[in-house]
Amino acid sequence: MATIIPILKKNRNNRENSILLRVTVNRKCSRISIGHKINLKDWDNVNKKVKKSHPNSVRLNNIIQNYISKIDNIILQKEADGEKINFNEIKEKVFNKTITSNTLSEYTNFYLEELLEFKKFSQHGSSVAQVNKLILHFGGDSTFKDITTNNIKKFIGFLKSKHKLSERSIVNHLILLRSLCNKAIRDGLMNTNHYPFGKNGISVKIPQSVKIGLTFEEIKLIENLDIEEDTTKWNAKNAFLLSFYFAGARISDVIRVKWTDIRDERLQYVMGKNNKVSSVKITKKARKILDRYKLLKSKTDIYVLPELNKEENMSDVRIYNIIRFSTKKYNNWLKKIAKEVGITKNVTCHIARHSFGNISGDKIPIQMLQKLYRHSDITTTINYQQSFINKDTDDALEAVIGGSE
Repeated sequence: MATIIPILKKNRNNRENSILLRVTVNRKCSRISIGHKINLKDWDNVNKKVKKSHPNSVRLNNIIQNYISKIDNIILQKEADGEKINFNEIKEKVFNKTITSNTLSEYTNFYLEELLEFKKFSQHGSSVAQVNKLILHFGGDSTFKDITTNNIKKFIGFLKSKHKLSERSIVNHLILLRSLCNKAIRDGLMNTNHYPFGKNGISVKIPQSVKIGLTFEEIKLIENLDIEEDTTKWNAKNAFLLSFYFAGARISDVIRVKWTDIRDERLQYVMGKNNKVSSVKITKKARKILDRYKLLKSKTDIYVLPELNKEENMSDVRIYNIIRFSTKKYNNWLKKIAKEVGITKNVTCHIARHSFGNISGDKIPIQMLQKLYRHSDITTTINYQQSFINKDTDDALEAVIGGSE
């Protein structure tokens, strides 16, 4: 099934903005310019059409509908014939010209805009820096013909020597480049025979990393630390503990917890990362923290933690930025708290999630932790029980070495 929606590409450096058609077929998306530009004030973003304030609104809206009709007919015919949808072929047939001028710079710009449009703010934030390095190395005017195996190897060397990136950071850049190549193939900008990844190309393997969680004794040290109420340091401590008490909930979800999410002594919320529904029992320790915040709650407060209560009617982008800034602020305080109680490990908000996984190792089955974390792949969950896995191997080693004494 295909959807064709008119959108306006906002141009920061020009008063006029391009009218595009966003064509989505089987969850694959492409944007096609209709070759007309208008001012932002003349675009009705709710009804997806040119406003009557524009002198040629009727004509432009007719052009938009005409292109939509043509594209829809082509897609329907392709589907009826059982043929694969090729976005570049659509561009050629509808606009009577071959559109092959998609440079790496143009294509990555569209990619970043799509991430924002689909509200993938975190992915957009990390992708911007990666895209900049791609453009710097390959050149903005390069095309996907230039993305070869040899050039990717040079790109890896460039990331190592010029930017001194870690193996994991380099892999993240390669994952982005691979995604762009896959998308370019769907859009007809790269030949499948020239695909530089996979069996006959560059292999992308995520290096194994170990995040050391806290022990139960170290969690107690943080719990017992007396901190002045209603301070940022106090909020940082509570956010960390709530993340732990809520079965390793992500800090972004903890900051987003609303009072209305707490019902029948359970926390019921939608995970921000994957939109999966989670329902967690509120333990006595979690209830104790929530009760303290309830005493400080004003009539207008929507969220438990104060960060998102400071403004009203915030956009999704603004909410994301506040959560990102708050997490950074909390992490700085957690490092100070760790030093204060004598913990030498690197303590961050995310370590609460790993701590829950580590401590749960000999208490609950791995399948139950996977269910609590809402992981699709159990191998992801295994990484959170590293300490428990190490305990097994440590006991085995002790059995051999200790028995020989």
